[in-house]
Amino acid sequence: MNSWSEGYFTESTYTYGYYRELSPNFMRLCLLLNGFLAPEITAESFHCELGFGQGVSANIHAAATPGKFFGTDFNPSHATTANELAEASGAGAKFFEDSFEEFSKREDLPTFDSIALHGIWTWVSAENRRHIVEIARRNLKSGGMFYNSYNCLPGWAPSAPLRELLSIYDRYLGKSGAAKGRVEEALKFVEEMLEAKPTYSTLAPNFAKTFEGLKKQNANYLAHEYLNLDWDLMYFADVVEILQNAKLEFAATATPIEIIEKLNVTLQAAEFLKTITNPIVREQARDYFTNRQFRKDIFVRGMRRITPLERLDKLLEMRYVLLMPADNVPLKFTTTGGEVNLSEEIYRPVLEFLQEDNFRPKTFNEYLKNKPAQEAHGLLEVITILINNNAIISCQSEAAIKQVKKSCERLNAHICERSKFEESINFLASPLTGLGVAVNRFQQIFLSQYKAGDKTADKLAASAWKILSRQGQKLVNNGTPIESPEENIAHLKKIAENFLTNNLPIFKALLL
Repeated sequence: MNSWSEGYFTESTYTYGYYRELSPNFMRLCLLLNGFLAPEITAESFHCELGFGQGVSANIHAAATPGKFFGTDFNPSHATTANELAEASGAGAKFFEDSFEEFSKREDLPTFDSIALHGIWTWVSAENRRHIVEIARRNLKSGGMFYNSYNCLPGWAPSAPLRELLSIYDRYLGKSGAAKGRVEEALKFVEEMLEAKPTYSTLAPNFAKTFEGLKKQNANYLAHEYLNLDWDLMYFADVVEILQNAKLEFAATATPIEIIEKLNVTLQAAEFLKTITNPIVREQARDYFTNRQFRKDIFVRGMRRITPLERLDKLLEMRYVLLMPADNVPLKFTTTGGEVNLSEEIYRPVLEFLQEDNFRPKTFNEYLKNKPAQEAHGLLEVITILINNNAIISCQSEAAIKQVKKSCERLNAHICERSKFEESINFLASPLTGLGVAVNRFQQIFLSQYKAGDKTADKLAASAWKILSRQGQKLVNNGTPIESPEENIAHLKKIAENFLTNNLPIFKALLL
């Protein structure tokens, strides 16, 4: 084991994922939905991500958000990729390959408006968690936000032994080598063990089902999440107690729909939770009712509460943008409380309003014109659900958009250029929202060619095929490779037509 890795899996790099919860803009929005204020984001703001992986989220947010971003990830390959993206955007982000201990002792760091870490807390040692707390204690300003996501109890209790089996097999019997091979070996061992019908697997709920789900996951993801030496499960209350050492108070989760109690637990459970006056005990009790396995928590160093009316006014004044065609927004979804069916009568008019004028950003105060005054309070639930389901998101100010437009253009051009040769980063930076936008490889190629002058489906298909054919790549349709150039171009034309009709109007609003 490499001494610098401290038991963390480093034999392969992490996935190129994007997480909106790490965005200062999204954290502020979640706090506002819960009735709290956070520092305004300006060109003088400072933000930090700890354990940034490949740096996709960190760089998208650095390019799309006013202020300066810092971060550390002790894997030098991760730091190299992150700094390559930072150089491409020119946003001035600074990413280090320090350990958390080294980063906690740096004297050249500013005080941060936000510090964020996603999926780190559970997978590092107790000593490293102390260093994380020290970073927050020393470098998070009063009123600053701290985002922390982690595996938790009680939801993980039945399946934790499965992770232990994978980890202990790799540690004692696994062969050195690439992540894929090591993961496959460990999975095969557990599969053979389950075929022998151990008593635990028949008694523990969802044990076999959880294992089947694991087999479908990306090997690099499984290696980083399951083959580490450290993996400490905690209850929410334990995390709260540890973070109190940095004067951090729990404010909200980064899952907006959890505000609406009736959608997450039964009526009986909701009534019981109302009887618990202590917010920490109530939140911990909720984890039992929802059988929560993973938490996305936002803490604040000095909370500022606002009245329900002020919260509503601020939410109605904000501009929002629709993130998909109105007809594509599902009105049926599932929460921990079961299936939710949204009212067509309430939601369709809202979605159609947001789609008007080519997805022009709008406020809900505009929507309320010529409508009964009492509808304003009902819109709070509508806004919360649509944000939660990634159907809408709030927009930055015009001044902020102007500040970040160039850095977004540079980063997006770099990512789109990479897409000509590989599929890795499937997100681009939106100056409108300060967040990432899901854009797959073909859409990135089409965007580049569209900006270069290819405005028709025929031209986009021909340009894309030229890029793919040079690399000996072919398209696949329903699992079958498409062989002839003519068939490949015809299939690409269908994709391009959909891009021009359904994707481009949204991308123009969000990216161009």
